[in-house]
Amino acid sequence: MLKINLASLIGYTGIIIILISAFSLGFQLTGKVIDSNSRVNITISSVVSINFTIDSIDFGGGSVNLGSANATVDTLGNVINGNWTSTTQGFVLENIGNSNLTLNLKSGKTSAEFLGGTTPAYQYNVTNYETGSCTQADVVLGTWKEVNTIGDGDLICNPFGFLESANSVYIDLRLVIPSDARIGASSDVFTATGTSI
Repeated sequence: MLKINLASLIGYTGIIIILISAFSLGFQLTGKVIDSNSRVNITISSVVSINFTIDSIDFGGGSVNLGSANATVDTLGNVINGNWTSTTQGFVLENIGNSNLTLNLKSGKTSAEFLGGTTPAYQYNVTNYETGSCTQADVVLGTWKEVNTIGDGDLICNPFGFLESANSVYIDLRLVIPSDARIGASSDVFTATGTSI
């Protein structure tokens, strides 16, 4: 006669169901350690910021020498055929953001609007304050160029670097003032535009 212990049958059936469930969930009963990975995420935003650390140039008062057609003054300390006080400091522009930029420069006035008279000149000259700050673009670094009032002005640097040791440029100015220039004070605003690249 066959006797089945119902309690044992239920117990064995329960163990079989647990094992089948474990295998179907992907568990392995081999003692193997299952790898687990963690993640860390961060997003760093681009910051585009430029600053004129020296933002003012004042040539002061003066006049063209009698008998001269014009006088020339610049921020390199030159005063030719005039009696202005020598000025030895131009603008200094720094990229204080965290990305390379293209740099454009424009003035608010043309030489005729700023100085008036016969054949005036209103020029700028960009050079690296820190070596490697500006990679030459449409304007040749270290040469005098007439100011530009159109659109964003001239493309100066491509790129204008952001590294602490290579992120600043000089912008020197030169004025050729005709003997018949407009009398009185004249001022202008330079605008630098930085665009992330």
